[in-house]
Amino acid sequence: MSRTFPLNQSPNFLFSPSRITVALALLLSVGLPSTGRAQNTSNENRAPEPGSSVVPVDVKKTNSLLKRIQDPNTRMPVRTTPGSTPASRKVTLAEAVQLAVNNSNAMRISAEAVNKARGRVNEQKAGFLPSANATATYTRLDEGSTVTFPDGNGNPQTIPIVNQNQKQLTVGANLPIDIFGLIAAAVGQTEFQEIAARLDYNRTRNQVVLDAKNAYFDILRAKALVDVAEQALKNTQDRQTTAEANLRAGTGTRFDVLRAQTDVANAQQNLIAAKNRVNLTTATLNNVLGLDQNTPTETVDTQEESVGDINFNSLVGEAYGKRPELLQADANIRASEKGVKLAERSVLPTLGVGFNFQYQPDAAGFAPKTTSYATVATLSIPLFDQGLSKARTQQARADVNVARANKQVTQDGIALDVRQNYLALVEAQDRLNVTTAALTQAQEQFRLAQVRFKAVVTAVPGGSPLLEISDAQAALTQAQSNQVNAQYDLQNAKARLDRAVGRYSYDGTGRVGLPAPNTGGK
Repeated sequence: MSRTFPLNQSPNFLFSPSRITVALALLLSVGLPSTGRAQNTSNENRAPEPGSSVVPVDVKKTNSLLKRIQDPNTRMPVRTTPGSTPASRKVTLAEAVQLAVNNSNAMRISAEAVNKARGRVNEQKAGFLPSANATATYTRLDEGSTVTFPDGNGNPQTIPIVNQNQKQLTVGANLPIDIFGLIAAAVGQTEFQEIAARLDYNRTRNQVVLDAKNAYFDILRAKALVDVAEQALKNTQDRQTTAEANLRAGTGTRFDVLRAQTDVANAQQNLIAAKNRVNLTTATLNNVLGLDQNTPTETVDTQEESVGDINFNSLVGEAYGKRPELLQADANIRASEKGVKLAERSVLPTLGVGFNFQYQPDAAGFAPKTTSYATVATLSIPLFDQGLSKARTQQARADVNVARANKQVTQDGIALDVRQNYLALVEAQDRLNVTTAALTQAQEQFRLAQVRFKAVVTAVPGGSPLLEISDAQAALTQAQSNQVNAQYDLQNAKARLDRAVGRYSYDGTGRVGLPAPNTGGK
């Protein structure tokens, strides 16, 4: 092999010492980090550190992608419109629950999961139905083929064997015969999966109703605490007025006035915080109800129906019959059992019948036939499937065992959930009784302190009337707050116990989820 080197360059010139030196310098400058070279400190042009996952952003490409994803189909209507001024809305507890159910995105997602599960059922049921298809083809060859024979008179006769242009229309139909129940097993599995999806919708409803009730009661609690804070502020302002009057009359001190002013400032801060809690809880309720955040939502003071005597064992029994999670676990077990049958039958023969019709207008040959049809029965017998059926059956049986274990986990979780909420309800009842008695005592203590404060006397010789009434006011405010919290803790506990039992899961229609099971309970 010969090579040509331009301008009288020889091979030795390519490997001259100067060329080798330049090449080594380039390799060192590219492959090794340099400490002597000036580095660009701009974040925009700095290369990523070794091992860093930071990738330079292609701004033009990113903007192009952003424009492509901003499609009308990806835009969803916003619930909170900037600058909107919705009218004030007063809702009862029942109306709040209905709004939350109607506007819940979580329930909408669960409903679409039901639609998807129903589509899988229809997909499997389609296996029972015949399928039909039609195919039209056109073929043009480079040339056709003919044969020439003499006829009875000795004249040449040309017969086309293969036409250069060929058109063909084929219509076929096939019907599978489910002789061993393979299709039926697949349909049964997807039907139980659909039931599980519907029960998940019920589970979502159970939680959505609880969220709506908790948000509603939180507003009522916050409003009641505002009343407590306003009453405390009024009492402190009255004490400030009395302290200033006593100072002017010469029966009080400057300390009493300053202490009263401090109590007023603290009460004002508590009132501001209490009113802000009303705003925060209103925002939470608007979010749960799917309303514009600018909506001034008003609530109606209400309470859940009285609890009465409750029994833990009866509550657990009711929960075992109503909780969608447990019924869903049963549906998953049945679906897994159908999966075992499906895996076992996958090795059995399959049968199908078919019909084919063919039309060839360009048929050629000695006896051209433009139409033909055929009826075919096909029996397929798997002789060796490489152990796939056995492996699938093993997996399906494992799925059954997992589904049964999951049911046990679900049962234990439901029992624990009911127990915890049952104890929380009992505690809330007991605390409400105690706080009611404590509030009566604190009110009487504050009344006596007011009398002594106005008379500039104390229960303890040498004590300060203002300090005494200030302590009584703090005790009264705390007692009122405790009583409000205990009252609404009881309402929240009642709602949580109803959710733990599963009483919010069903609306009685079964339109998307399932109707309530007949357990004989509430």
